[in-house]
Amino acid sequence: MKNVVLDTNALMIPYQFGINVEKELSRLLGICRIIVPKSIVEEMERITERGGSEARAAQLGLSIVKKKNYRVVETEARGDDAVLEAALKMDAVVVTNDKELKNRAAELGLSVVYMRGENKLEMMGEP
Repeated sequence: MKNVVLDTNALMIPYQFGINVEKELSRLLGICRIIVPKSIVEEMERITERGGSEARAAQLGLSIVKKKNYRVVETEARGDDAVLEAALKMDAVVVTNDKELKNRAAELGLSVVYMRGENKLEMMGEP
């Protein structure tokens, strides 16, 4: 089973672009254990409190984390650094649509899954 670490925008992709992230991850990697750093959950909670256009996507993303019982992990770092820390510790693939995070992960030798086009995910690197 392959570990994957999701960042904030990966959790919001289903609601912003209509992509079933779990289904796409299964297509690319087979059975996956989905991991979310606790600081990413906290960031999404702050987004929902702010309101605005991203609030609904963040709220729905949070509901998926809880409903699907994704593994929430503690990290020393926050934000993108937390995603990279978790991925390195757990030998995981990073799932993001953030260009800077994608480049940083690749520089560290991590595989990255990202949105390709408007309806599917693609992987860069070996799983």
